[in-house]
Amino acid sequence: MARVNGTVLARAPLRIALGGGGTDLPSHYGEHGGFVVSGAIDRYVRIRVSIAQGEMFRLAHLEHEVVADPADIAHPILRAAIARHGDGRALELTSDGDVEPGTGLGSSGAYSVCAVKAIAMAAARDLAGGELAEAACAIEIEDAGRTVGKQDQYASTYGGVNAFTFARDGTVEVHPLDLPIQVREALRDRFLLFYTGQSRSAAHILSSQIERTLAGDRGLERNLLRTCAAARESSRAFEAGDLEAVAELMNEQWALKRERLARVEMPRIEELREIALRGGARAAMLMGAGGGGYLLAYAPDPEPVRAVLATAGAPELTFDLDLDGCVGRVAAPGE
Repeated sequence: MARVNGTVLARAPLRIALGGGGTDLPSHYGEHGGFVVSGAIDRYVRIRVSIAQGEMFRLAHLEHEVVADPADIAHPILRAAIARHGDGRALELTSDGDVEPGTGLGSSGAYSVCAVKAIAMAAARDLAGGELAEAACAIEIEDAGRTVGKQDQYASTYGGVNAFTFARDGTVEVHPLDLPIQVREALRDRFLLFYTGQSRSAAHILSSQIERTLAGDRGLERNLLRTCAAARESSRAFEAGDLEAVAELMNEQWALKRERLARVEMPRIEELREIALRGGARAAMLMGAGGGGYLLAYAPDPEPVRAVLATAGAPELTFDLDLDGCVGRVAAPGE
């Protein structure tokens, strides 16, 4: 593509984790392989990039930065994305998102994907597919040094509902699930997200898992192997349209995650999960690494579940599936 002198607009979707979380970490898949089922949703991170009028980099994220040398950028993802994918010209960049960070919907991975997409497009490179996902993974894992897996970057890049197989050599196979129409409708209408009111650092929680894996914790190894197997079963159940089996496996995924986080106290989350189940949900599990964020519930009759969780002070985040993944375009004049 031609070098861009206007404004690039990019967006990257957040995701709901439907099984296999924790097996996408190199410490696990490097030894056993990993498998994750994930669905992109129509809640987004958005980034706007234009060439600066002058020599200063002007960045607006949760804070504002103005620097002459991109090596002085404080935001680790933007610093690395500009170093790897910029063309040397100073940039003006603004970003925003539909949810707060640290809420279990993969916002950090989506931010990395979106930043790479926008900055590369401004430098006349349009990354997509595995190249884009791996570029975002490299920024988070290698440059920023975050103890995160690869699921979020791939889910945000590809969109839709996918099964991701993580091979021991680090390669990733992407399998878009062939979902019956009733499952697509259920994911929109009967899978519900509720905010627990608590946020957490996924990197902090996952670093403990990595330490235990590297120390040869056999109990954790068995847990993650079963997590991986349950995710494969979930993938087959989704494609077969067996939502009752999906619900059972969601509850098992929660039990496996709770076992991994036995030392983490989560009274509010456990309370809300029990309220959801008593209200008619067939399954409920926490999104992300654990400790806070959004609770995903499957409810054949959603209204009673909405009512009891609203009373409990857990607001709902409505969503539909995103089928496009990360997209970018050059803005029209004046846009």
